Amino acid sequence: MQSLLKYVPGKGPEDAAVPPNNTFITTTDGVKIAWERHGRLGGPVVVLVHGWSGSRHYFDLNARPLANAGCTGLRIARLAADLRDLLTELDLQDVTVVGTSMGAAVIWCYIELFGEARLKQAVFVDQAPLQNTAPDWKWGSTGCYDLASLTRLQCKVEMDFPGFARDNGRFCTSLPLAAEVVRVLEQETLRADPAALGQLMADHTTIDWRPLLPRIQIPCLNIVGRQSAVFPWYGSEAVGKLVPNAHTVFFEKANHWLYLEQPEAFNKLVADFVQNGFLHVSRVLHL
Repeated sequence: MQSLLKYVPGKGPEDAAVPPNNTFITTTDGVKIAWERHGRLGGPVVVLVHGWSGSRHYFDLNARPLANAGCTGLRIARLAADLRDLLTELDLQDVTVVGTSMGAAVIWCYIELFGEARLKQAVFVDQAPLQNTAPDWKWGSTGCYDLASLTRLQCKVEMDFPGFARDNGRFCTSLPLAAEVVRVLEQETLRADPAALGQLMADHTTIDWRPLLPRIQIPCLNIVGRQSAVFPWYGSEAVGKLVPNAHTVFFEKANHWLYLEQPEAFNKLVADFVQNGFLHVSRVLHL
């Protein structure tokens, strides 16, 4: 069972009283995917796509506030097809899709395979267009950038999964998180299959999205953690330079999990983008 998506429709402060709708869809390859709905039908729709080793519960600090503000396989290509299956099954249109880390790559793959159908705009959170190094690219992942580093990561995950889950949170944050948040993040990571995570990373880390990004036409918000330990900030910044209609926002004090470190600022930024586009977001913004 995969848990990839959280979808946030609706508007109005009364949405705070609406409990999340936890349910499943079955994808075209027969896999059950868990998703949650927060807020009300009828408002703008936001679909949150989490990153590698995470789950929909990584957005527990974001889904309900965004709703209240008025928003509603083992390969990247399969996950992009899962996203298509969700949008189709629920018949969602004019969607603002938000991808954190690997979730951004899922969105890029969706656009490459299926075009921009059903999408209104997109938000990418702290992801470089290529994780591996290449002759013309040195700004990918700091921890998984070639075959040797991929093998080290796979061995760590399979031989000491609890240690990986614990260390991953420390690596991805610069600002302190509440103890309960840390506990939930570790618990959710440990629900995954370590071998499957290794296989998924083997696919993810090799894909170069630089040729695709200039072809994206929808408005895009590119959010970068200046203190990110996962990517050098100029690697993630490159996304905003490659996408023609993109604005980049730097979270100056935050790391890779900036949406957890500064949830109020993140929620406000995304909600404003959903409702007003680039009206209040300059080409480059520093928070």
